[in-house]
Amino acid sequence: MCRMFALKGSPLLASYLQASLIEAAKKDDFSNGESHKDGWGFVAYCDSSQMYYRSALPIFQDGFSSLAFHGFSSPVAAISHARFSAPGEPVRGPFDSHPFSTHIGENLVYVSHNGWIDKRKLVSKLSLEPSRLNDTEIFTYFLEGEGDVEQRLVDSIKKVKQMEADIGALNLFVLVIKRSGEREVLFYSDFKPKDRAKELYYTLYSYESEWGCAVMSSSVAFKAGFIDQNGNPQKDGVRVVPKGRLGKII
Repeated sequence: MCRMFALKGSPLLASYLQASLIEAAKKDDFSNGESHKDGWGFVAYCDSSQMYYRSALPIFQDGFSSLAFHGFSSPVAAISHARFSAPGEPVRGPFDSHPFSTHIGENLVYVSHNGWIDKRKLVSKLSLEPSRLNDTEIFTYFLEGEGDVEQRLVDSIKKVKQMEADIGALNLFVLVIKRSGEREVLFYSDFKPKDRAKELYYTLYSYESEWGCAVMSSSVAFKAGFIDQNGNPQKDGVRVVPKGRLGKII
């Protein structure tokens, strides 16, 4: 259970969403005012630089968090994530914070996840010790190797569902950096709502404007003024992300 956003666009939009994420992590309006305090991290890439940072501090207590996008002067592709660990998941330091990184062929890939995966079912296919890794990290191992990133992501999501390992939400953001410098941001949303409150909590929203395109958790969209307390869009360019469909930020 986490709050996050991904985007391709202006550093100004990234900074605005970062400020909204910080406020959403401090007090989640769609989760009984809970705070997302189990670390945070982000990755951002532009033509001239890349920054990858993970911290064990809550995003609302880490002084660097509000400055994360200030050093970029050109459009960025980015993911930012504030963690609220699932029951039984380790909270040991920055290496448990998202995004997680891996290689797929020649591509550098970063993965963030909001939800809960039964990692003990996943490790039945991998030689890993579940107690030493968190669920998103183990999912990232599923993606490693050669081949097309999108197809590997689709196949891994399919495996998780076939094993009935998707306990809660399976909301995913994936940043792909190619050797050419080209970058893609992929996203996927699926969840099993128990009631209207949980449905609103897990719903992702997209936003498109002259400043760029972004996908974000509901409470980030609320803090940004993009939706109201019932999840209704309040600005042009705001839409609900469809469930069960892999998308791409253009």
